[in-house]
Amino acid sequence: MSKIGILVASSNNNLKLGQKLAQMAKDKGVQVEFIDLVSLNLPLYNTIEEEKNGIPQEAKELAQKILSLNAFIVVAPEYNGVMPPVLNNAIAWTSRATEDWRDAFNEKFVGIATHSGGGGAKVLQAMRIQFQHLGANILAREILTSYDKPLNEEVANNMISQLAKLSEI
Repeated sequence: MSKIGILVASSNNNLKLGQKLAQMAKDKGVQVEFIDLVSLNLPLYNTIEEEKNGIPQEAKELAQKILSLNAFIVVAPEYNGVMPPVLNNAIAWTSRATEDWRDAFNEKFVGIATHSGGGGAKVLQAMRIQFQHLGANILAREILTSYDKPLNEEVANNMISQLAKLSEI
């Protein structure tokens, strides 16, 4: 059976978008690992925090979940033209919780998605740059919804199908 992850970096409309994508995947018979990054409540990453308290158990568990996936969708809002702090922080902790900083994302297949009240193109670009830097293979099509632009379910289903197929490798 195919399994994809859905990583969500928001507690509002992007959480709802992530939940919708998860349900669409389940309806297609795809197993889903839903990861709500906000609920992990990770401390802000910095070297002093890591030296003082080590890597949080939640970060270790997050890294293991991501390592177990071949494909996932990252859903995040645009914050001041870039990714939200919770996503960047989760990536930082994950990179420290693995043997090599790229391990969790290297050669993974990633779809990117956002619900944005202010455009959303910049967060998609920022996620594309970040995950490519980490070695991930980013799907060409992306999902962008807003208050005026509902989810294009054909694009979403296509993304889910591609990731499900790629997760079998």
